[in-house]
Formats: sequence, C-alpha cells, structure tokens
Amino acid sequence: MGHKRLVIDPDLLRKYISLPSENGHIMKSINTDKSYLIAMSPTHPKTRVDSNSGRSSPVFGRVYWSSTKSIWITLVILGALLGGYSTFSWSALLLCLLTSVVTLGIGYSVGLHRRLIHNSFQCPQWVENCLVYLGVLGSTAGPFSAIEQHDLQDWAQRQPNCHSYFSHSQNPLLDWYWTLHCDIQLECPPIIRYESRVAENTFYQWLEQTRIVQQLPLAIAFYHFGGWSWVFWGIYVRIAVCANAQWFTQYLACRWGDLPRTIKGAAVQPRNLPKLGLLTLGEGWQNNHKAFPNSARFSLYPKQYDPSWWFIKALRSVGLAWSVKQTKVRVPLRVSSSAPTEPPMPPTMQPAPIQRTRQKVGAK
Repeated sequence: MGHKRLVIDPDLLRKYISLPSENGHIMKSINTDKSYLIAMSPTHPKTRVDSNSGRSSPVFGRVYWSSTKSIWITLVILGALLGGYSTFSWSALLLCLLTSVVTLGIGYSVGLHRRLIHNSFQCPQWVENCLVYLGVLGSTAGPFSAIEQHDLQDWAQRQPNCHSYFSHSQNPLLDWYWTLHCDIQLECPPIIRYESRVAENTFYQWLEQTRIVQQLPLAIAFYHFGGWSWVFWGIYVRIAVCANAQWFTQYLACRWGDLPRTIKGAAVQPRNLPKLGLLTLGEGWQNNHKAFPNSARFSLYPKQYDPSWWFIKALRSVGLAWSVKQTKVRVPLRVSSSAPTEPPMPPTMQPAPIQRTRQKVGAK
C-alpha cells in the first residue's frame, strides 16, 4: 500500500513523517522536531486531540518567536500604516470593508471554523473548497495550521490548568505579541488527528504551502481595477484589521463579557461579547460556542446577531448546505464540557515523558 504524504510546513517549523496509510486519519504530534503521521479511522473524529492517555499537558511549554509568522504580519501592518495612509480613498475603504466581511465572515467563520474545524454542516466539496480558500485569504493560517491552532487552544482551555499562552491572561501587549508573532512548544504535547478527507485533500495541502502567495492574484486584480490604493487597502489593511480583530475578540472573550454558562473543569471560561456580536460576524458569542461547539449557530437568544449563521441558512435554502447542526437551547443553563478533562497537575511537578510505541520512519 502506498505512502501518504502531508505537505511540509516550514513556516510552523513542523516535520511531517509519513507512515503507510490505512485509509484513515493522519495523526500529528504537536511538537517541533517530533511530528509524525499515523493512520486512524476515516470518519470525522469527535475530537481531533489525543492527550496520550493523560500524559500530555497544556501547562508546561516554551513560547518562542516564529520568524516567518512575525516577519509576515510585521510587513503587513507596516504596509497598512504607511501605504494605507498615503493612498486613502473612499472606494479603497469600501473595498477593504467588503473583502473583510467576505474573507473573515464567509471564509474564516463559515468555511474554516464552522465547516472545516467543527464539521457543523455538510456541503458539496466544491463549496467547501471555495469557503476554505476565502478563509485562507482572511487568515494568517492555512487549513491544517488553522485546525491545529484552534484545536490545541480549545483542548488546553478545557483542562483544569493551562499555559497563559492559551488563557490570554497576560497583559494585552504581551498577549498580542505572543498571538501574532510567536508559537508555543509544549514539553508533553498532544496529538492532532486529521481525518483522511482533510489530510489527503491535495487542494488543502497546496493552500497550506502557498497561503501567503494566495494574496498575489488578488493584489494583481486590485491593482488593475483600482491602482495602489486598492492594493494597500484590499490586501495590507484588510489582513492587518482581520488578524488584529481575531486576536482582540479572543482576548476580550477570555476576560470580559457575559457568562450564562460555565464549562465544568475548564481553566478558561469564554464570555459572550454582546456589543461585538454583529461586528465580529457571530464570532463574539464565544460562551455559546464553547458550550455547544458543534452547532453551526453561535447565537441562542433574541438580539444575538450572527451573520455567519445567516449565510449558512442561505446556503441551506438553495440546497448547498444540509445536515446543519443546531442547538435548540433557548434558556440560560449551566452546562458541563463534554470533552474529557484530565486531573490537575501541580505547577511544580514535571510531567512524565511520553513513551512512543510506534517506530518512526525517515522524514519526508
């Protein structure tokens, strides 16, 4: 049986080591220099995170500067500040707003977050590919790195204790720097399991490798129709606004807002952000989402506006979305996390090393 190979992602300093596929999941250990692939079940997992029988810990780790990630976002922000200021026009501002809604709302919130990460609705593969592509344009991550970043943080926040990199408990300046310029290397990392339909998707592999370059065709089109003003506002300003808006939403949701539900045993209790629900295109209802993570609808109550959910309903009305998962809860309840939690680990205790039982093959 042939070997299945996932793309190499030097931007995140990960090494992918192939093992013979058995028509199933691809598993990857989240640890620099210790990544590997293992064949698993082909169905969509209830959770992609395997905590190595409780030996993985989100507490102990080292935050390090990611050169490619940091240089890219720094150039984007500088281009937005300098080029955006010198080339302002009302048409460019309108372009920035429209493309931000399309890439951040339809692309990231619907395509990457609710479809690819949570599998909260079904749609034709070509529709999913288009949504994910728009999400890559509106995010600083590719399909695989978006899944990894989201699932690792969600797993960490649901444990009794976690590193402040995941809890967003540092001061805002340091937390911004960590989120946009750094990555974390855990001492005892979990394993992320990519289902085979995602791991073996060559389009997603290509997007992961070329996610930064994907802005180039859009920039050429903007230059043709609107000159440098459209390029700076449609690319630089848009990416800078979207990246900072995503960080700011996460930071606020971990510290302030409404808390109608608590997640039992979780170190982080995300809040709803009522005043930002519409502005964040539905992503501000973080407490609702954490309580019901597989629901395509993040809003639960009247006046909780969720434009991304409206778009999913529009897809369903024309037959382009089905099997849409939606919670029916309408009254505030205290709910427990369905994700398994691990016993709290004393801060001074060094976690035991993970014993690898599967022999790794040479790096591809």
